[in-house]
Amino acid sequence: MKFKDLEFNNQMHGGVGATAKFNDISVSIQASSNHYCSPREDGLDSTQYSSFEVAIFDKEDWVTSKFIEDADDVSGWTSKETIEQLLEDLSNHY
Repeated sequence: MKFKDLEFNNQMHGGVGATAKFNDISVSIQASSNHYCSPREDGLDSTQYSSFEVAIFDKEDWVTSKFIEDADDVSGWTSKETIEQLLEDLSNHY
């Protein structure tokens, strides 16, 4: 899967979001005025953001830190390039 394959939808929080699933792993990619993204604004489409907030879950817990270096439960200001590599890695292993 590539970043361009993600389907971003308008979210109730005012921004946009997409979810990618890989067996038991779910990746949430969000951007809005309330997320760690750039710019931190609502009402934009996904092409207008240069970075996103990413959270990764398995069936039981947050696992973001297992997949993105220096992340906690979420990874803030995550570049499209990092998301692209994450999606490729998950596609190849899950």
